[in-house]
Amino acid sequence: MAWGKSLKGTPLKHDPQFNGPRPNRSCTDVIFLLLFFCFLGAWGYVAFYGFQNGDPERFLRATDSLGRKCGVDSEVLDKPYLFFFDLTACAKPQTLLSGCDTPQVCVKECPKTNWNSLPYRRGIEPFDRSVQDSLICVNDQIKNRVTSATELEKAVSENKCASWYMSSRPLQSRCLPSPEDITGSQRFLGDTGVPNAAALVNNSTINMSAQEMVGKVIDDLYKTWKTIIVILVITILVSLFYITLLRWIAGIMTWLSLIAVLALLITFAILSYQRYDYLKTHGPDEVNSSMIKGQLEELANKDWVFMTLTIVCGVIALILFLLIVFLRKRIQIAITLIKEGSKAVSNVISSLFFPIIPWCLQAGILVWFIFIWVTLSSVGDQVFKAMFEPGADCYCTGQYQDLKPTNSCIPKLFSELCKSSAGGDCKNAGCHFSRIDSPQLVTYFHVFNVFGTFWATWFVIGMSDMILAGTFAKWYWTMDKRRVPFFAVTAAAGRTIRYHLGTIAFGSLIIAICSFIRACIEYLERKVKGYDNSVVKALFCCLRCFFWCLEKFLRFINKNAYIMCAIHGRNFCLSAKDAFNLLMRNMIRVVVLDKVTDFLFFIGKLVITGGIVVMAHFLFFSNMKDLALNYNSTVPCVVIAIGAYIIASIFFGVYSMAVDTLFLCFLEDCERNDGSAEKPYFMSTSLMRILGKKNRKNK
Repeated sequence: MAWGKSLKGTPLKHDPQFNGPRPNRSCTDVIFLLLFFCFLGAWGYVAFYGFQNGDPERFLRATDSLGRKCGVDSEVLDKPYLFFFDLTACAKPQTLLSGCDTPQVCVKECPKTNWNSLPYRRGIEPFDRSVQDSLICVNDQIKNRVTSATELEKAVSENKCASWYMSSRPLQSRCLPSPEDITGSQRFLGDTGVPNAAALVNNSTINMSAQEMVGKVIDDLYKTWKTIIVILVITILVSLFYITLLRWIAGIMTWLSLIAVLALLITFAILSYQRYDYLKTHGPDEVNSSMIKGQLEELANKDWVFMTLTIVCGVIALILFLLIVFLRKRIQIAITLIKEGSKAVSNVISSLFFPIIPWCLQAGILVWFIFIWVTLSSVGDQVFKAMFEPGADCYCTGQYQDLKPTNSCIPKLFSELCKSSAGGDCKNAGCHFSRIDSPQLVTYFHVFNVFGTFWATWFVIGMSDMILAGTFAKWYWTMDKRRVPFFAVTAAAGRTIRYHLGTIAFGSLIIAICSFIRACIEYLERKVKGYDNSVVKALFCCLRCFFWCLEKFLRFINKNAYIMCAIHGRNFCLSAKDAFNLLMRNMIRVVVLDKVTDFLFFIGKLVITGGIVVMAHFLFFSNMKDLALNYNSTVPCVVIAIGAYIIASIFFGVYSMAVDTLFLCFLEDCERNDGSAEKPYFMSTSLMRILGKKNRKNK
């Protein structure tokens, strides 16, 4: 008993001076605000370190076979584009892992015509000065030495000059032919004598189909973008209208939904029992197929399956019926609070557009995280490793005499010490870029960057929650709702930023630590995924489940702590304690309200999104001939569905915060006041009517 009493705390007492968010307050949790500022400074230093020591162009600039960055390094400063000797080597599946196994050189410009050395090497065409001018070789010295068909044959066989090339264009600083150019040059590719030319054509055909599909999608969006924007604006208006409408239809929707679910459960239980009775009487049906469909049919012939379904559906239906009967008053309170939330949001309409600011801040945090991650990832020395394919023609001398696959190497030394049997460059072997060897400090900075992203994101979310809580608390504790300040959101933002950033920093730090631990568990689980150990799998499963539940609980506590802080101006620990005790004293009301609101808001999102998509479909369908869309109404409708759901989620997120705030205010109102002239209730008459209470006037 003592433990339960201490857990719930003592009921709140009447305070004649209290009539809403307290105007007289002081800064809370200043230490954690200072810690947050120190963290921001450290995060800024990490970004500066990455910017100063990193080289993001390593990820963007093309690198030739000698490890030189085209257009950047001194030897190839005037050659910004990368050319591949044999493009068919890039059509192999292993290209994604090992890169294109062909010499790659930096060039001043990409070739504008198709060229093939085969006719000149076989003597079909005479060798002249134009042939030398057309050559693309490892360097200009080798190119200048090719003055005859014999030397051309030698240079090509030693992989010092390209045997052929196609008209191409720069793509991310790489000379690549377009899919149209490749498919239009099938005959030329066949004449090159390259065995993998067909694979290049096939891959290009697939890429062309994908590119064509993307082009058609973009074309459909281009034709309908104005209509899409208009429909998304309509979605905003529909969301506003729906939220306003909930003050009248929330009760009808809730009771009809509960009755419909109950009816479905009873119907399913009856049908399951009928199937069970049929199988008991007539036996199972014959099943001929051994495929998945047949296995499902076999399962559908088991009488125990339907008896189990009958029992489960019957028990759930009974529990739901009892909940409806015994909790009907609390369900009615939840419905009334949802209606009150609709009134609050409608009266403070600026609150619906406030989330745009936190969303922009979160987008900025994401961009900042990516910037730091890219710069840090490029800090360190480039590591090259020897790559030898089966049947490689490559013999090394000197210090590389015992070079093995995956051994470290230096591209320039490899080119000098490793040659083919003919004395030219190695074939099917090379010294390829492997990774960037970063200092250990960079690893710590990466970890800090991940944690910082969690903390900053939760900080922005917490600040948004507290500002909205202060706004709706002001609405509740104002006896005459017509006197709610027009700039209620601005006033709440001013109080939050001036006094309570430390509290937000404290609360967001707690959730950030939990989120970071969850991320570490996910990372470690992926690392040990190759080990088939059931104990380890079970351990990680339990850890993931535990920290997921812990994060949900902490987010719930944080949100309510922010609400109490917005109202009373106390620090995080005291606000969390007050909120937790208040909720524990009204646990059943909390559960009922949470489930009813979640259900109603989910239905609302589906209704708005579904209605908008159906409207858009018929709108596009009626104008199909004029629009001439490639994929009918599919593309714009998908974009509209995503946009409508996001818009509805933003609006209902504000609505949810309004309901949560009003609920805490309602519970506090019930404890502080008794309806007398000295202690009048601030709640609406509809709430007082449900509770059987009223405000009494002095006689």
